[in-house]
Amino acid sequence: METIKRYKERFTGNLDTILSVMGFNLGVFIVSLYYLINLNQKDIGIAVLSACLIYFIFRKKFKNEAPISSGKDRLKNVLNLSFYLVFLISVLIYSMNLYYRPISYFILICILAGIIASEILYVREGDRVTSILLQIFLLSILIRAGIYYNFPSLMGYDAYFHAGMAKLITETGAIPPIEISNKYLYYPLAHIFVSITQLMGGLDIKDGFFYSIGFANIFSTAGIYLIGKKLEGPQMGLLAALLINLNNHNIVSGITNITPGSLVLCYFIIILYAIFSEKPGLVQTGLLLLATVLMVLTHQLTTFVVFLSLVSILLGKYLHNLLYESLPTAAASFNYLLFFVISLQTYWMFTYVTPETSFFEMIFKPLMEVLQVGSSYSSEELIVGTATNPDSLEVLILHISYLALPFFAIGGVLTWFSRRDAEKIDKFSIALVVVILYSFAYGIPLLGMRNFLTSRWFPLIAVFLVLVAASYILKLTSLFNSKKAKISAIFIIVLFFSFVMVTTPGINKDNPLVGKETTVRNQFKNIEIQPVKTLSAVYSGNILMDSPYDSCLFYRDQGYDANNATYFNTNQIESREISGDRMVLLRRSSLGEPISINDPNRYGINIIQPLPVEFFNSFEAPEYALVYDNAEVLAYLKENKEVKK
Repeated sequence: METIKRYKERFTGNLDTILSVMGFNLGVFIVSLYYLINLNQKDIGIAVLSACLIYFIFRKKFKNEAPISSGKDRLKNVLNLSFYLVFLISVLIYSMNLYYRPISYFILICILAGIIASEILYVREGDRVTSILLQIFLLSILIRAGIYYNFPSLMGYDAYFHAGMAKLITETGAIPPIEISNKYLYYPLAHIFVSITQLMGGLDIKDGFFYSIGFANIFSTAGIYLIGKKLEGPQMGLLAALLINLNNHNIVSGITNITPGSLVLCYFIIILYAIFSEKPGLVQTGLLLLATVLMVLTHQLTTFVVFLSLVSILLGKYLHNLLYESLPTAAASFNYLLFFVISLQTYWMFTYVTPETSFFEMIFKPLMEVLQVGSSYSSEELIVGTATNPDSLEVLILHISYLALPFFAIGGVLTWFSRRDAEKIDKFSIALVVVILYSFAYGIPLLGMRNFLTSRWFPLIAVFLVLVAASYILKLTSLFNSKKAKISAIFIIVLFFSFVMVTTPGINKDNPLVGKETTVRNQFKNIEIQPVKTLSAVYSGNILMDSPYDSCLFYRDQGYDANNATYFNTNQIESREISGDRMVLLRRSSLGEPISINDPNRYGINIIQPLPVEFFNSFEAPEYALVYDNAEVLAYLKENKEVKK
């Protein structure tokens, strides 16, 4: 027994070193596969090996230093004043540009993030942090409002369906039938929440979404601060709250494609706060159970990810008990998880996707098939990766945008597995959650399964990532001795982090600084929305248009059946022939910016490119009549019927 105990102590005492060496070798292995079998995942390999190498080199130099001295520090006052000055300039620049945000706007956003990070270094235990939290909220609102209100239309794809459902609830006072609501007949809470906000504020549906779920996603991040404060102090909590508001996955989930899963993220943070509360008691237990029930009624798959996270936390606590002989806390108990899984499974079994298929069957039947007979589709591209130009700076920036947070998180996980931090049960369990969830998020698609939609897991996983990443960034800052060096280091780190986050095409479709050739704009101007309103009021037949311009059917005349609309496919583009009698909508902007063109011969495949000029001009043939032209959108009718110009 003494020998086993000695080996266990040696293992736990050097766990971070063992994992950093393993991670470095894994990164080298992934990079080497690029040269051996053309595995186009070398950027992931480089991120893993570099993060592990940096940690291994500096692991003994990290300090848990007290914050830099404040007192009557002039720089602290300058930073505070500078934030509000730069903020006002950013608002002014934004308000002066319609449908476009200039590069100066993005630079100022990044400077604001750097200023907040610098101010965080001055925070000491017991200090009031209200002013910094306010700055984080103001920056988050500026980023999200800048994206959301730059065009009059909504942004995203699923958001239109959910907006339509919420709008019907507002107008009728009832949840629409299953023919309209589909599976969301059983998951209506997010839509009801938006509808209530609409009615209470006298808002339209666009504002209703922003002031309900949009603001909820911003202010719920205060829970991240409270969790971080409990784990490592107010500095880490504040920096984690800042990082999650800058993370592009959370911006997408929280504003650019709002779904019920966006509300689940808010419940998730509440649940984690209750679990990691310093004084778990009746109030925390009540919050835990209430948020769990609300979450089960709000969304399906994101709730499942929450369940996986909580199971991983409990697993981490029991593993910690075996390794460090600690006692698991009672908040995330086995009884609570049993309540969670019974609630989830029961509701899934009695909610239907089709009249014959429950949600439970839809999720787990493919899983059983994969385990028994293998994947139903080739996962070669998922494993090998899409071929890219290795010399492209644009590709590098795009890849950094989704590797930046994991890079710092890897260092944070290794730190929390170190002898100094791993003895803290909450830190150990969170670090383990990151490892487990990332394994699931990347492993499930490689099995050949798409029905778990793991790409939508990342906003939830980011809740844990920002905690470990914030801790690691502060430790990197502690490597410097002088006050100015510390402030400069964290300012530069957060400035570049925010730049790659807020300039990615997914949240920057009005002015993509990178990915211009592959970014499909799904926000529309009034001059693009109006033709759909006008023509759908006088024409009931088939309308052919580009994708995602078909999203403007959300603004159609209420009498027009949206099922009558289709969008261009590759066969039509190549042959320049349109069969049947229909109206064709052409946007002049589609000649210069890419649209999504469906390939009917390959399921789920879209070609991203501008419309060819030859196809655009083919509608000037005699069999087409120009029936509408507002300088931006042209409408042609194959047979000139009752529609008039």
